Amino acid sequence: MSKSLLKGLLVCCLLANLFACSSMSFVGMYRMSQMDPMTMDPAQISVAIKTDQAVEIKKGAATITFRYQSEDQSKDQSIDIDKVFEVVVDNQNKAAYELFGKLKPTEVVTSLSLTAEDAQLFRGFQQQIAAHKANGGKGTGSFGLGLTDFCLPEPMPKRDLMVDVYLQTDQQDGFFKFLSDVDIKEQAKALKEKGNSLKCRS
Repeated sequence: MSKSLLKGLLVCCLLANLFACSSMSFVGMYRMSQMDPMTMDPAQISVAIKTDQAVEIKKGAATITFRYQSEDQSKDQSIDIDKVFEVVVDNQNKAAYELFGKLKPTEVVTSLSLTAEDAQLFRGFQQQIAAHKANGGKGTGSFGLGLTDFCLPEPMPKRDLMVDVYLQTDQQDGFFKFLSDVDIKEQAKALKEKGNSLKCRS
């Protein structure tokens, strides 16, 4: 990957309005900065989330965003990619469940990954951008992991409700800690003050 492309295709952390970037581990920050969205295999992307059993992880709780905007004026050369992939529950990833060791009775682990169709679409974007760059095209873009769609029961249990998130982009490299010890109760309180809610709706 050329330096110009590396500078143009930024890797970013998209945490929507749920988690503060201060919760991101130093390892997570470094590993995200070293990612190359153009060469990673989307089929190997996986997210592992450890939560309290009271926290409901809904479809679309984790998303992967892929954006690219070409700088070319010609319509024939123009590329405008802005895609949000929902990362769906994948119960087949044993490595994700082995990350956290012995769990407390109230803790659960959820593993998520891209569908085969979305992984294929992701590859198509990679090939499209690579061809564009090979022809001298320029552009900027981003790749990010977002965590947005969690909900909590009401009343909430008195115990702490903590969340840990691990991310994998390459099976050989394995998972790395993305977010650590996020206090869901504190996040829910902050959202409530803004007029939003994490309360589960039936």
